[in-house]
Amino acid sequence: MKTLASERVAELKTRGYDNAGLYDPAGVGGTHVMYVLHHADKPNLYHGLPENPEISETVKFWKGIWKPLAAVGFAATFAASIFHYVGVGPNRADEEENNLHEEKDEERK
Repeated sequence: MKTLASERVAELKTRGYDNAGLYDPAGVGGTHVMYVLHHADKPNLYHGLPENPEISETVKFWKGIWKPLAAVGFAATFAASIFHYVGVGPNRADEEENNLHEEKDEERK
């Protein structure tokens, strides 16, 4: 894609657009979208594209430390639920509890 974009930039420069260029900001680690601009020196002319975009601190925090910690927390919770099920077992209603609830229901009527 970058080869095709550079060909397009070269074509625009032959047509008189001296400031033509590829908009693929490195500050965000690649946007997965590239733009060939007539005025690459002024990207804000094109729907407000930022000149020097940056990744927000929240996203850096999430992708940096919080995401692995959340994965560890999820794995620990899942493991604890399995150990609880194996150790304690599922909840079962005793026959006495069922009779007690039925008696209370009959008393209310």
